[in-house]
Amino acid sequence: MARPRNAELTRAAILASAEERLRATGPGSLRLDDIASDVGVSRQAVLHHFGSRDGLLRAVVQGAWSALFADLAGLAGASGRLEPDAFLDLVDDAARRKGNARLGAWLLLSEQGLDEGFFEGALEGLPAQLDPDRATDEARYALLLSGAALFGDAIFGTRLRQALGLPDGEGERAAFRAWLASRI
Repeated sequence: MARPRNAELTRAAILASAEERLRATGPGSLRLDDIASDVGVSRQAVLHHFGSRDGLLRAVVQGAWSALFADLAGLAGASGRLEPDAFLDLVDDAARRKGNARLGAWLLLSEQGLDEGFFEGALEGLPAQLDPDRATDEARYALLLSGAALFGDAIFGTRLRQALGLPDGEGERAAFRAWLASRI
């Protein structure tokens, strides 16, 4: 990768490299020297922008969560009503396919977790978009259940399906999402 020209571009390039490496290998194998090499900067430059390895991890996961919230808001706003199938597919994409459930769990359980108010109010508009005729608490609980189910499935769904004697794979995951959508 060519060396970025200014601080903003350098920071973005570092984040992109870290995100790519995290998705490929997970947080345990993330090395600042490798990221610096990818971007064409020094290890010290990476530390300058993020303070520490944990600071870099936090920034990557915060960016992923922010992107998820923006995608959800866009999905709800585009149609006026949030379709359960589309919502669940979007959450599954962010949680499992993009690896955010594992990264998010690691970060939330680490001592370096996300800032306390990071999530506050981020999805307040979604319950009304799910079903305007449904009581707000009922819609909130449906969203809570489906979000928790899909993030849990992304983290340990393969092992749980194995324990239940179920097949594992994209078809089984899609069937689970369809079943869940029919209930919310």
